[in-house]
Amino acid sequence: MSWLSNLFGGGGEDPEAVRQREAGYAAQAAARAEAAQQQQLQMQLDYLNSIRADQAAKEAALAAKDPTALRQQATHTLEGYFSPEFEQSFIPDSSLDTLKNAAYTAQRGTADDYITRLLKRGVITDTGATAARANLDTQGAKVRQQLSDLGDTVLNAERDKLTGIADKARGRASSLEVGDTFDLTPYQAEATNELGKFNTGLADLYNSQVPTNLFDTSTLGAVAGGAQGAGNRPFAPDLTGGTSQPVVLPGTSEETSDPFAGQAPVQKRTTSVF
Repeated sequence: MSWLSNLFGGGGEDPEAVRQREAGYAAQAAARAEAAQQQQLQMQLDYLNSIRADQAAKEAALAAKDPTALRQQATHTLEGYFSPEFEQSFIPDSSLDTLKNAAYTAQRGTADDYITRLLKRGVITDTGATAARANLDTQGAKVRQQLSDLGDTVLNAERDKLTGIADKARGRASSLEVGDTFDLTPYQAEATNELGKFNTGLADLYNSQVPTNLFDTSTLGAVAGGAQGAGNRPFAPDLTGGTSQPVVLPGTSEETSDPFAGQAPVQKRTTSVF
């Protein structure tokens, strides 16, 4: 209820209606302020655009009389697209991250499967398998570097192609004479087309360059054997000073720590007294 209503005794207005009306006034004021700000920004943008347009007109007028200015203008135009080191932005190093990781995972899996087959056939023991897989872990850093080097070769070859296209545009821009025009569109289209074909075939191209045997499995058997000792099953101790190990008696499953278990007993010599 407003103070006028209280003064003259009139009926009070719903407080919620008053609140909504005041909120509407505030929203309208905010909208007007926002519109004024946008108008001010647009005026500034128009002013900057007019300056740019004037500058472009001056450059065009100068270029119409001076081939050097014409060439500079064309070079400025092409550098808006073929900027310095544009090849890296068109084809970043990360382009092959997924493919390199997939190749590493696949080849490591193949090497692990080889160890598993040796283990299942009884050629090596669990101890030997653990040592063989540790050897693969050691090889891992070298394998990743090889995959990265192969990727660099693929990416740099395509970057060189894009550089060639940009060089053609630069060559055209640097040879303009008065009355010539420079059109960047054909060079943009050629670069876009080349990049599209490259990205489409990148996976096949990269995978075709990756050898199938980056992990060396030829020595894993020897690595496993060296870790598990002589033989692939528990073996008798080195009687020249090695630590005694359990021995499985032939034809039984019992173990004993006696290093001479299973040997025939030695007959004691007897003497007779006459």
